[in-house]
Amino acid sequence: GIPRKPLLWERTGRSECDLIISSFFVRSTIVSRYAATRVWISMSNSHPEAKEAIFDLDLPRSAFISNFTITMNEKIYVAEVKEKHQAKKMYEEARRQGRTAAHVGTKDREIEKFRVSTSVEAGRKVAFELTYEELLQRHLGKYQHAISIRPQQLVRNLTVEVSISERTGIDHVQVLPLRTSRLMTNTLQGRSSSFFLEKGRHCTWIVFTPTLQEQESFSSSGIVGDFVVQYDVAMPDVIYNGYFAHYFSPRGMPFLQKDVVFVIDISGSMYGTKLKQIKKAMHVILSDLHQDDYFNVVTFSDTVNVWKPSQSIQATSQNIRKAKDYASKMEADGCNLGRLQGSSSMDGKVEREPRIPLIIFLTDGEATSGVTAGSRILTNAQRALKGTISLFGLAFGDDADYGLLRRLSLENRGVARRIYEDADATLQLKGFYDEIASPLLYDVELSYLDGVAEGLTQNLFPNYFQGSELVVVGRVKPGASKLQVRTTGQGQEGPLNLENDISTNTTKAAPFGCLAEINEIGHFVQRLWAYFTIQDLLQARFRANDTAARRLLTEKATNLSIKYNFVTPVTSLVVVRPEEARDRNQPLKTTIPPGVTRALKASPQALAVSVLICGVLESPSCI
Repeated sequence: GIPRKPLLWERTGRSECDLIISSFFVRSTIVSRYAATRVWISMSNSHPEAKEAIFDLDLPRSAFISNFTITMNEKIYVAEVKEKHQAKKMYEEARRQGRTAAHVGTKDREIEKFRVSTSVEAGRKVAFELTYEELLQRHLGKYQHAISIRPQQLVRNLTVEVSISERTGIDHVQVLPLRTSRLMTNTLQGRSSSFFLEKGRHCTWIVFTPTLQEQESFSSSGIVGDFVVQYDVAMPDVIYNGYFAHYFSPRGMPFLQKDVVFVIDISGSMYGTKLKQIKKAMHVILSDLHQDDYFNVVTFSDTVNVWKPSQSIQATSQNIRKAKDYASKMEADGCNLGRLQGSSSMDGKVEREPRIPLIIFLTDGEATSGVTAGSRILTNAQRALKGTISLFGLAFGDDADYGLLRRLSLENRGVARRIYEDADATLQLKGFYDEIASPLLYDVELSYLDGVAEGLTQNLFPNYFQGSELVVVGRVKPGASKLQVRTTGQGQEGPLNLENDISTNTTKAAPFGCLAEINEIGHFVQRLWAYFTIQDLLQARFRANDTAARRLLTEKATNLSIKYNFVTPVTSLVVVRPEEARDRNQPLKTTIPPGVTRALKASPQALAVSVLICGVLESPSCI
């Protein structure tokens, strides 16, 4: 017979019931490592009856949402940011009227899922616009910006644009093949021919416009992956226009010798795949120790076992072989021991000079025997480590008490990280170790003299590692002609003491990058200051033990989040429905409060909104 011509929905990879995505457009503007990404998606309903339009987007976990708009039937639904308790009251009122459906999104590794749905009448269109902002972190000598492209169908008009503006110059830019999953081991697809890059000294433009045929070559349902850009800058940068951002990342310094102790949970819950992955990771990590480093291994379950009880030993090839043999024989057994004993057993086992002491502490569960009270574990760990040893906590799996491990690390000169139970868990462990494998400085302080700077974010840092970056953001008092910066710290060759002056007039008179208006630069720096300040306030709130202090920090973070329209752990999104406001002489607002865990029944015209409220920090208040 005559071959049947494929229907439109078959040719575009859509379900017969799906709406057609007529346009998918992403525009990322990166100014001095601060990225603002706007996503526009328009859909049309060609069906004879109303259909649901769903907008799904994966966001970086470190991002703050700053705008969300729905345009439908020539009406604009604008999202606002409200204090979370106020937003919850609005939500409950709307819920009593049976007009709203909402639920909280889910987390998936290092991303957050944003989901919105609304009913679209036959023959009508709907458009979604979302803006989110983030500071790109420097890891292993490069910055990385990833944009989620997952329309679930072929799109006739699909465009991704990225501009990178850097005052001191862009060293190199690389566009990776599309990343098809978030596993570090995933296979990368080939690069599209619809890729364009124009690199200048201070500005780089990247445009990605795959055709329908190219989209189909990735999968029958179109592109399902991340568009990833990596780059580095020529040198640290300071820019300001009333606000300033100071990036500190010295190059070419000698490595600090380190004394690293691996503290590994081998309780019964680690039996099987988890322990196999840790053994494999330890084999690789031990091979990467520098010859001048010293190290030791501690395992704990019902009891604590120190591989070399007297002291750490040098990372000679012979000692590394012995350590690998010891690690390969680790067996999971017993209960999880209180973290206190795993930490306090390090007291006196590492020396402060001339090597920098690091503890890498990996566990997959809560303290179930020994000292189990979180407050006592924190107090005893601080007493044992004496403020001189950096502890890096790795929480393996969903059962780990990440909140406690995070406080334990923050209060002892380190950071915590989740390790996900995926096929690439070994690479995750290795990847984290790589970030801290080469310390260059410790006790680094960036001071701004003559009282010119105010509103500073964190400016004292316990450690600085090769390939990373320290960032301080603040405000400059009006009338200041220069910013005098003093940097102090300790390195392998002794104390570091640097001073330099930066003229405000020179900075203001020197536009750079892809933006024609210098005022846009100041706008980005101001928002970067707010972004960093909110993070600092939330982190201080997380660590605070005093109720009054927590309340004050929450209030400050909330006020700043509302002022800059950021969705953070202390605020929620609210969608205003203008046509109902005219009907009732008051705005009816739908909201997404923390803690709502299921969708609620709604009228056919209701908006169903789904967004993860907990943004940059995983505070205990986030649900």
